[in-house]
Amino acid sequence: MNRILYILLIIGLYSCGVNHNTKKKTENVETKKSTTTLKDFEFLQDFEKNKTKFITDTIQLYDHSTDGGDLVIFQSNNFEYDVLDFWLYGETGKLNYTYWTKKNRNTEFKFVRQLAYDYDRPYYEENYKTDSTIYYLSYSDSKTRLFDINNSEIINPEQVVKIKLELETFFRDVTKGIEIIK
Repeated sequence: MNRILYILLIIGLYSCGVNHNTKKKTENVETKKSTTTLKDFEFLQDFEKNKTKFITDTIQLYDHSTDGGDLVIFQSNNFEYDVLDFWLYGETGKLNYTYWTKKNRNTEFKFVRQLAYDYDRPYYEENYKTDSTIYYLSYSDSKTRLFDINNSEIINPEQVVKIKLELETFFRDVTKGIEIIK
């Protein structure tokens, strides 16, 4: 009987030693998070590829256009940016402004897409025609850069300043009073 107790005691001590060593090994393993820095159109491509990995929250925007609008906020701990996607609807057009912002700092822009649809008459009338314009604003470098629909840089400083001011003013005006939960 004593031999059986000694054998069980030795097996027990041995197994505790093995578990203890295993725990030490797993504690020393470090998890490294990818810290790649995206630039310009890489934000757009990365977001389109990973859109389903973000948690979304939608806020109704009532007092900014005749037919209302939405703000869809995309957040994820696995990416270095958040995305705020604004849609405003009107009788003679609609706006879609998408802002890629620094993680948890929604007023520090990284990249912005401005998509504007203009109708030649109200949408509820038959055969209305649509015209659209797209601009991209990059904050990746030390200076703000503006691009057109073909991803070609626009170097006209007046136009760059005008679009930049429009996009920053729009963001500030529409998000005033909205609490974005992080």
